[in-house]
Amino acid sequence: MKLIAIVVLYKPDIRAVIKNILSYIDQIDHLLLYRNSEVGEKDFTLLHSYFDKIDFIGSGKNVGIAKALNEGAKWAEDQEFSHLLTLDQDSYFEGNNLKNFRHLISNDNVKNVGIYSANPDNRGQLTFKTNSAYIRIPDAITSGSIFPIKIFGECGYFDENLFIDAVDYDYCYRIKKLKNYDTIVFPSIILKHEVGYPTKINFGLITDNYSSFRTYYIIRNHIIIWRRYPDLFQQQYKKTLIKIHIVYRIAKIIIGEEDKLNKLKSIVTGLKDGLFIKAFKN
Repeated sequence: MKLIAIVVLYKPDIRAVIKNILSYIDQIDHLLLYRNSEVGEKDFTLLHSYFDKIDFIGSGKNVGIAKALNEGAKWAEDQEFSHLLTLDQDSYFEGNNLKNFRHLISNDNVKNVGIYSANPDNRGQLTFKTNSAYIRIPDAITSGSIFPIKIFGECGYFDENLFIDAVDYDYCYRIKKLKNYDTIVFPSIILKHEVGYPTKINFGLITDNYSSFRTYYIIRNHIIIWRRYPDLFQQQYKKTLIKIHIVYRIAKIIIGEEDKLNKLKSIVTGLKDGLFIKAFKN
């Protein structure tokens, strides 16, 4: 296995990102840092001893997560890497988790796997609580997932029209639909990964407090994926979209979030575009 990782940087906490990178850089063969905002080599001088295995790509303009990952995948193909690890800037592996992850994939006898994923640990809560060696799952988050490079030649790249949210779900469902490729998770491989930006508001409530920009894409893209893959998009996601991202979120915006009008508008616009936009319908 020749493993390259890509981290998409967007207005990062530089010191935190460097700390995260140091947790896994010795366990990969190369690292791409994609600039989705104005950052550069000068910001990462603390990693200078690793610069021989790091490349910075991207212009500093926010092109979205899908396009950034696609450019990374094409770079990896050109350099003849066998596998691509995709990571968020706030994710990291502790100890030998990534080394063990590589070992499991290299010795994997499971047939027809398109995506290998780690087990996210979100503030102490594991997503998968089982002693099974692996389990087949409908979908996996982008961060901590390893893609055989050949998969992009067979199933295409990430959908750049989605820009940010649900890019990962879309790809899992697409490879299943097109080639019957499975997504599997190794529960023993732990990825430290935090979801959202929980903020306390009035009456003791907690909200993810996404910006109006992000709120729009969450609503729009989840509806698009629902329309695109009605039989694959999980029932729990449908409930989460309606209950958490729409009904509860509207209430929490009104009760205690800032930028209320723009966030409420983004929900309405996201609903309208998700339901009626034709460019995204398969």
